[in-house]
Amino acid sequence: MEDRILEFIKGLRGRGVSVSTAESIDALGAVAAVGLDDPGLFKAALKAATVKRNRDVPIFEELFPLYFYGLESGQETDKLDDDLLARLEERLSQMAQGGEMDSMLPMVLSGQAGEWESFIRMAAGEVGTAQLATRMQVGMYTRRIFDTFDWENMERVLHDLIEQLREEGWSEEELQRVEEAFAANREALRKQVRRYVEREQARNADKVPNVERIERLMNRPLAGLDEYELQQMRKVVDILARKLRNKINLREKKLKRGKLDVKATLRRNMQHGGVPFELKLKHKRMEKAELMVLCDISSSVARVSQFMLQFVYTIQDCLAKVRSFVFVDDLGEVTDFFRDEDIQKGIRRALSEADISYNARSDFGEVFQLFCDQYLQDVGFRTYILVIGDARNNYNDPGLRALERIRDRAKGIIWLNPETKPFWDTGDSVMGDYLPYLKEARVCRTLKDLEDTVSSLLL
Repeated sequence: MEDRILEFIKGLRGRGVSVSTAESIDALGAVAAVGLDDPGLFKAALKAATVKRNRDVPIFEELFPLYFYGLESGQETDKLDDDLLARLEERLSQMAQGGEMDSMLPMVLSGQAGEWESFIRMAAGEVGTAQLATRMQVGMYTRRIFDTFDWENMERVLHDLIEQLREEGWSEEELQRVEEAFAANREALRKQVRRYVEREQARNADKVPNVERIERLMNRPLAGLDEYELQQMRKVVDILARKLRNKINLREKKLKRGKLDVKATLRRNMQHGGVPFELKLKHKRMEKAELMVLCDISSSVARVSQFMLQFVYTIQDCLAKVRSFVFVDDLGEVTDFFRDEDIQKGIRRALSEADISYNARSDFGEVFQLFCDQYLQDVGFRTYILVIGDARNNYNDPGLRALERIRDRAKGIIWLNPETKPFWDTGDSVMGDYLPYLKEARVCRTLKDLEDTVSSLLL
């Protein structure tokens, strides 16, 4: 159990929870003091020793069942009363001596979930979990491991046992309880196998090199991410943003240093016979772009908008100015949400506290008109307008005149659409109507698409 606790602490650290060496020792001492008889007390002692911040509690709750699944599984099993269990175990022992018994059947009938782990580990060894890397594989590996148990043979032996017990005078109520316990504990075992697989997947994921993990996440559709992948993706966005910021800073240094002006250098050194004793450099001024981001926050588009806001505000020091808006059928500015808050809190506020109706139906034409009426005077010749939306306008006026006015003032309008091009102009989509007014239109379904778009603006 000490090894398991140390593995658990390592898992917490891998997810960003700070657990010192002294706290690890305290955790081992606390667990030794309370023991394993009461799973709730064990969990509380471990949490008290390892978790110091409220924000780390969800991580603890997520990882605990993956590392200590046997403790909680005992609450899911169907245990027979002591007298009935003792008589059944005696009969099972007799059958085992006759060589008729599957070694797993007594474990299932007894409901002793803590004793199942060794069987699950052996089954996992037969299946092999080294290639278990993504959460999409959890169901498949759970089924493979669960099916290694010879359920057909166990059911046959149980049926024969029931018939023998009936002949020996056991009551129908007792026989029914035995059958109910087998069915309930079989399902409890399946759940425990799944928790084992989830834990192995989490451990394997930590072993995957960061480059491979980032590459895999960058090409995952944002709309299909689960909660764990969302947490990982937020970290990846920060990593990519830092890399992009470093590229921009390096480019600025090169521009400040200047580039060799060959013609001017030759003219300056004519007096030296053309030998370039004095170099002449030409300098190019790098102007930072201004950015106005208009984010559709309806349906799956909200996920893309969420990561774009995080990306933009992580690199905002590389831009002259950033202003952000969210919309459905109304437009609300959320720039101030990021001024005094951390990025994640600002995003949560933008997706819930803007002065708009979040449950309305999309109306792009109305949004563009509102933008013209309220904010067009703030658009300058260095301002890019970045629109994130699926262009599904619910058969409303597309607002082409308003979009034309925005185009005429801005440096360019770039549109990111989370739908693939075959779906543009189908149903209520008016993407084709907007294309003539856009500097660029891209499909944007993954983090790689977001990175490419921001890089093209800044590099």
